[in-house]
Amino acid sequence: MRSPGVKPTTVWKVAVVTSLLMSVAGSAAALDSESLRLLLLGAQDMNTPPTTMRADIGIALETYKGSRATRAIAFFAPGKEARWYLQLQDPALEALVSGAERTVTERRGGNVRTIAIGEPIDDLGISYEDLSRFIADDFKLWQIADEGTDVVLAGANPQVASAYVYRAYTFDKTRTIPLEVKFYAKTLNNLVKLRTDSEHVLIGKKWFPGRIEIQNFPESSKAILTVRWSQVAAAPPQLLAPEHFGSASPLPWTSPTPAATATP
Repeated sequence: MRSPGVKPTTVWKVAVVTSLLMSVAGSAAALDSESLRLLLLGAQDMNTPPTTMRADIGIALETYKGSRATRAIAFFAPGKEARWYLQLQDPALEALVSGAERTVTERRGGNVRTIAIGEPIDDLGISYEDLSRFIADDFKLWQIADEGTDVVLAGANPQVASAYVYRAYTFDKTRTIPLEVKFYAKTLNNLVKLRTDSEHVLIGKKWFPGRIEIQNFPESSKAILTVRWSQVAAAPPQLLAPEHFGSASPLPWTSPTPAATATP
């Protein structure tokens, strides 16, 4: 029954507006499985460097022992091997990471060893795996946990060698980049790390994070990485070649390359 004094046209307009709002809300959410798959592949492509990328990194650490800072240089190579090189200043350490093989060749002084990709980077509270390339097929059973107009939260179980049993990604649906990653170890309710990416810069057609923050809850620590990205023709070849890495000389600690700036 219509309320006294309310015109039929008013009721009709309210019903139309309500219907439109519900339609818009529905279209802004509920990615289907195919759309989710395309989003994941887009994130993988966005996370794959088009050419060798250099990252000059300032690292600020906050731990229960206090605060300290160090520096790092990294090279991320294109190609299916998902290979990258890391050089840490203090403590002195070099590592060649193979994302595809899930292994790390790590060198300290004259000692070289091969370890799993889930091993920690010294005492930084982060592992090599935490900084490695996102590859959609490294995971199985993707499910959407939540979705908004601009972002979607989706999680999955690794099906490759990993220190984690589950990861939950918050993706920017427009830029197809992860904004946040939650890492769960041993059980699905044991959240051990939280990675947050921000201050992205656009280089060519790809977005790269200028700031990476990783909280390690069991160790009560936080690492803040401030990253300057630059495209290079090639890294010194011996640094990215497993057969030569053990005898390769580390890079000199020169001034960082100029910071990349966001494209307007």
